[in-house]
Amino acid sequence: MRRRLLGTVSDVMVRRRVYLASDAVEVDEIEGYTGTRRRVLLDEVLAVTLDRRRRWLTIVLWLAFGSVFCLPGLFFAVVVGKQEPWIAALAGGIVGGPFFLVATLHLALGADFVTVFGKRGVAQVAFTFRKRHAREIFALLRERTRQAQDPDRGGSAERQPA
Repeated sequence: MRRRLLGTVSDVMVRRRVYLASDAVEVDEIEGYTGTRRRVLLDEVLAVTLDRRRRWLTIVLWLAFGSVFCLPGLFFAVVVGKQEPWIAALAGGIVGGPFFLVATLHLALGADFVTVFGKRGVAQVAFTFRKRHAREIFALLRERTRQAQDPDRGGSAERQPA
């Protein structure tokens, strides 16, 4: 069976791609020019979870970017332009508004995380916008884990003597 891409998780320096193989969940970590592959075997999975979190660093960064772009617009409109205060507020809102909008959306919606806990490792996929896809991946992983761990369903676990 070919590997199926489940999703990606990106940090500042590390990119992670999570794949579903026939017998494991594989995590490819790319850091600069080096890459590593970890596997969480499906017959060793302890738990599969789906939860929603807020990435506070993301919210703080978007608010900081909004402030950085909004304050010079306000300063320029009030001090240099000698305009009315409502024009200054409008200029600051136009320039910094999209950043505040993204921060507010992330605060309201959060990000869904599907996490697979194994005996020797953890695999995690984040979904910022595709919430239904996160639930589908969660159901798929749960079913594949159940098949691998249940010998009566034709999984890869050893059969118990009758």
